[in-house]
Amino acid sequence: MKMKGLAYIFSVALFLGIVSTGTVYAEDGSHVHKKIGNFHHKGEFTHDLELLKQKANEMGISTEGKDAQTLHKELKEAYIKKHAEALGINTEGKDMETLKKEIRHVWTKKIAKEWGIDTKGKDDKTIMKEVKEAKLKKEAEEFGISTKGKDFKQVKREIYEAKVLKYAKEMGISTEGKDINQLGKEVHDKMIYNAAEKLGVNTEGKTPKEIFHEIMINHGEKAREMKLFPFKEEKIYFFREHHGE
Repeated sequence: MKMKGLAYIFSVALFLGIVSTGTVYAEDGSHVHKKIGNFHHKGEFTHDLELLKQKANEMGISTEGKDAQTLHKELKEAYIKKHAEALGINTEGKDMETLKKEIRHVWTKKIAKEWGIDTKGKDDKTIMKEVKEAKLKKEAEEFGISTKGKDFKQVKREIYEAKVLKYAKEMGISTEGKDINQLGKEVHDKMIYNAAEKLGVNTEGKTPKEIFHEIMINHGEKAREMKLFPFKEEKIYFFREHHGE
């Protein structure tokens, strides 16, 4: 599938709150889940009818006489089917949960192939663990961080700290008297404002999280092409598990 089409499908999924961007702010515990318009804590647009209608029209879904909850459900289902078809998965006679599992499986194998990881005889969880370890090892080497005798979390934290210090220096942010989490927030907030300026996104009266979400919805492909968010170059987009749905 062409990346342009994939970027659009991903933007719809992000809008609906049914995929995760993987490493978006993950290292310091901050996620793009907080209030964006009428988002609730899981990140779903449950009340903004006009925005839901806009996305429904883009996806070819009739909006006449439908409330926000109905449109949200239909958009999710349309996205899942479109994503499955884009990956060559037959959707006929399959429910949404089955399709989500098949999409996740295809993505897992695709990412494993990119990292040169053998998938034979391994389940998706094992494969993804190996992908994460390979990615971590590569980043550690890039920053000259030893992995010997360290667990996954420790190495991940050291890489995060190295990234924060690197980007703080590049952006002229003072590190004096700041702990790494505080500095990390300043770094990624500045990245967001810098990206907004380059993409012509209005930031007035908006929080950094709201600005980031708007960028990903309306300019996601361009932002990735321009490498405006080096903390968020994760290529693995997976469905977030929704309990109780």
